[in-house]
Amino acid sequence: MSSIQTLSRGGAAEAARYASGVLLLTSIHHAYGAYVYNTPWRYHAVLVAGVTVPLIFGALAVMRSHRSGVLRMLAQGLFVVGTLGVAVLMIGTFEGLYNHVVKNLLYFGGASSALMMRLFPAPTYEMPNDVFFEITGVLQVVPAALVAWYLYRMTQRPRTAHTRKIHTDTVVAPRELVTIQGQTVSIPPPDRLVHLQFRRFAGCPVCNLHLQSFVRRMDEIVSMGIHEVVIFHSSIDDLLHYERDLPLAVIADPDKRLYGEFGVERSPRALLDPRAWMPIARAVLHSVLQTFRERRPVPPVMPHGGSLGMPADFLIASDGRVLALKYGRHADDQWSVDELLALVRAMRRRAEDAAAPQSRDPQALANCFDGPLAQLRQSSVEPRS
Repeated sequence: MSSIQTLSRGGAAEAARYASGVLLLTSIHHAYGAYVYNTPWRYHAVLVAGVTVPLIFGALAVMRSHRSGVLRMLAQGLFVVGTLGVAVLMIGTFEGLYNHVVKNLLYFGGASSALMMRLFPAPTYEMPNDVFFEITGVLQVVPAALVAWYLYRMTQRPRTAHTRKIHTDTVVAPRELVTIQGQTVSIPPPDRLVHLQFRRFAGCPVCNLHLQSFVRRMDEIVSMGIHEVVIFHSSIDDLLHYERDLPLAVIADPDKRLYGEFGVERSPRALLDPRAWMPIARAVLHSVLQTFRERRPVPPVMPHGGSLGMPADFLIASDGRVLALKYGRHADDQWSVDELLALVRAMRRRAEDAAAPQSRDPQALANCFDGPLAQLRQSSVEPRS
């Protein structure tokens, strides 16, 4: 129990939230199964959920109000029982993974009837014959996996300083980066804004589909005085294999030094967050079509740096000040072109409004536009040839 005493409050709250999602989903799943298959005993899951959810949140409340003592230790034990014991092991692992994922894989993989009846005997189990029942059964694995992840995070030490997220108005130290084509890029550039994009791995279907939207509207982006710089946690060789034709400044950061400096992390939420599922499916389909139509390389199955990277966006002024930023919460959570341009236009309008009352005083006007807001107002330039 000693390792549990280092719980992070944020991790505990997330674990509790996803555990309640597991219990709600299993209640719907079992109640539906009880009705469809005329098996009233399945309603027991609703009772288990009705007891476990208040137990988890009650234990969480005690943990937050007591920093030490026997009562806190008891609450931590009950919290682990409810989240790990019930939500992860009983429901996610046994009910979701074994009862449904394994069963469906074997059934549709052509396993013999004898094997299926031995592993999943009637009347406890039903062979796959109801889409809603099987889908809700399989989906129990997803929030249970997130509960397990946050329980793991709760026992870890706090992040070290170099991995902490940065904030607006942070001043980024000047540096020179080299693109995969051997060109030098200054961060920040001396005469314009830079949109620093942290993407995932070379060949990532979601990243490529996203970046193509920027390529199509590059004239608009450049005319607003924005320089695009894209960073991947992949090697130069991998990026040359997958991203050679990308007309952007692409930087390789295989050791994730820049990711650590800017606080860009990895998490299972990149793939497990339900909001990412449709974008991932759309991006994979687009990648498959490109592979066949344009003979592009097949995306990597085991990319360097893993597939759990999170995206991030930073808008940086010429003096190194971070004007705006976004840390993604899943693989497709990033600024669109429209969001980026709207952000710059809004900042430019604020700069102009701030200058208006002082427009009669030349010196005051000059002072008003010192720094990054001046650059925003004056950053509309002709596209470079």
